[in-house]
Amino acid sequence: MIINDLALPITSSPLVSICVQTFQHEEYIAQCLDSLLSQKTEFDFEIIVGEDGSVDRTGEICEIYAKKYPETIRLFKRDPNNKIFIRGKKTGRFNFLENLKAAKGKFICLCDGDDYWIDNEKLQKQYQFLNENPEVSLVYSSYIHQRQNLSSFVEPVQDRIFEPEELKTIHYLGHVSTWMFRNDLKSLLSNPIIYKAFAMDMVLFSYFKNKGKIAGQSFTSSFYRYNSSGIFRSKKKRETARDFAMIHFYFFRYIHFSMYTFLTSGSGYFFKKYIKSLLRI
Repeated sequence: MIINDLALPITSSPLVSICVQTFQHEEYIAQCLDSLLSQKTEFDFEIIVGEDGSVDRTGEICEIYAKKYPETIRLFKRDPNNKIFIRGKKTGRFNFLENLKAAKGKFICLCDGDDYWIDNEKLQKQYQFLNENPEVSLVYSSYIHQRQNLSSFVEPVQDRIFEPEELKTIHYLGHVSTWMFRNDLKSLLSNPIIYKAFAMDMVLFSYFKNKGKIAGQSFTSSFYRYNSSGIFRSKKKRETARDFAMIHFYFFRYIHFSMYTFLTSGSGYFFKKYIKSLLRI
């Protein structure tokens, strides 16, 4: 079910699409959407909300916002039966991918429904940077990280651009809620890796570091809540080690096709860690 008919224009030509993936976020989703709506820009942007069949009030709250801001928000209420299983486990991957496919903007940002933005010029700053630096495929920034015990700290980021050679040994930078990247996803959305690998944010990072340079910005843009029920955090150490090892193998097989990148990007460490877990060392 779609609250706003996709055949009708939300904005004439959104420059940026903000994709919000939400499930069971009734305590947080209003704060998330308010923070996105407060963005001050010189261009149009759209907010794509994928509501994944929550049984709390998340869906109801999303509908209120979609009806109040029809010129900006596009709400997709996903069918609970539309799920992608990875290694036999149900995930929110279908919702995530459909949000990306619906994005009409030249650039894309992501924000989970339990996180929010704290800089109302995030979009403007990152758009200007990417527009002035066409060789950069993804930009990220500093963010506030809230631990499980509710204490918070800033994850600092320096202003710098990472060259492709440097990125070969880096498998992740920043937090997904701080990213802005180019809407150049056609080859990724037809790649088998999106149905095989856990941690789609790691897949996106690996994909974009293969597309161009990646840049950090020192301003603090978002507030990230630690989710102890996340895919990896709810697993046993052995399962986590196995899945990290497998995702790096998938990067090699489906994205980089480079043995050098495979061996130097931390993959060897994750495979060694998995072997140790099997041997109980």
